[in-house]
Amino acid sequence: MHTTITAAMRRLLTAGQAAVRAAERWGSPETVAGLDKALCALPVLDMDDQASGLLHAALTTIALAEDAEEWELLTNVERTHSQLIVYPDGVTLEHPVVLAVGVLAWRCYALARDSGGVVARAWARGYSAGVEALGALCGAIQGTTDGRALHKAMTEFLTAVRRAIPYAALFATRRALVEFARTYELPIVGMRQPMPLGQWEYARRIGNAIYHFEVVPPLVENHPYGSVAVRRTAANGTAGPIRCFPFSSIDRLQAANDALYVL
Repeated sequence: MHTTITAAMRRLLTAGQAAVRAAERWGSPETVAGLDKALCALPVLDMDDQASGLLHAALTTIALAEDAEEWELLTNVERTHSQLIVYPDGVTLEHPVVLAVGVLAWRCYALARDSGGVVARAWARGYSAGVEALGALCGAIQGTTDGRALHKAMTEFLTAVRRAIPYAALFATRRALVEFARTYELPIVGMRQPMPLGQWEYARRIGNAIYHFEVVPPLVENHPYGSVAVRRTAANGTAGPIRCFPFSSIDRLQAANDALYVL
């Protein structure tokens, strides 16, 4: 009987992690709703106060992300940009897409200013990409920027916003899944969590310890393909030595960069 219950709990944990990955790959109201569905499926009767508190906090954060008005602003940018692509003749700077991009970029700036920690950094990336997109857009309308550069800038902007909107919800969901695993005595292999100090760093809860990872770029410390530095911090707060593991190929570095991209 215990084995059956454990297997069921593992399936719920795996489903939650799959929902997180889906929202990391493509932020949308639908993938954010997937986070809510996955967490609502978790049993709460045997959770302690810490696990239950983090679960309910995650559900609240998910609800805010699912109903965020930025989704509508993003859709407006996509819609007006499509109009520009289909009907490019005679377009001026008064085209609705210019205002739509400007409004969404300003919204990213305001949220970066008013948020904290890693969430602020996500919105700051959106704002920076929005400024680039606005410049490329105005350049394309005035004939000084080609369509390829505009497409690249707009794609990066919209992607950054799709990452930023559910950022806090994803962070909270990863924490809630770790607490669920701990409560039901499942092996704890937490998902990557961004660190507040740098975009090349992340942490994972594995067992009762926290592992801090920092990706080191190529040619630093004489490693041609880069490396990853790892430090283990035990449950009592004792930090171990920093260990460095060089990448054996550029593909290994690219895999690390791909993992960091979603953070």
